[in-house]
Amino acid sequence: MRRFVMVVAWASLMVLYCVAQEPADAAKSATPQSGAKGTTLIGCLAGPDADDHYTLTSMQHRLGVEVVGGDELKSGAGAKVKLTGSWDVLPGSEGKKGDAARLFKATAVSVMEEKCQAPSEATPVSKKKAQQQAEKKQQGTPP
Repeated sequence: MRRFVMVVAWASLMVLYCVAQEPADAAKSATPQSGAKGTTLIGCLAGPDADDHYTLTSMQHRLGVEVVGGDELKSGAGAKVKLTGSWDVLPGSEGKKGDAARLFKATAVSVMEEKCQAPSEATPVSKKKAQQQAEKKQQGTPP
């Protein structure tokens, strides 16, 4: 019994020793690295507005994302672009949710197509769902 207690005590000490160790890389990964890749957005770029902000619309961001950046954004206005950059909190956005509270800071702009048609603000109804709705209307009306 005494031998069993000693083995358990020794194993417990080894586990505590291992838990107390923290790899040096874990502490560094908590802070953003200067060489780290940014976020990429693809969509139609419109603008600039009076504040020199642009708006990027895509299927994921139907209402648009406010974009700021350098002079290279001017070359992409009205085109389908690929933006690389980072998200930032929009000043004065307390109480807002989603894209309305965020600002995208573009660091790189790549024009993918010269012309772009922005998606509609409303999510389109699938053909199957539209057909089901039409059938319901036909069944609901008397002959």
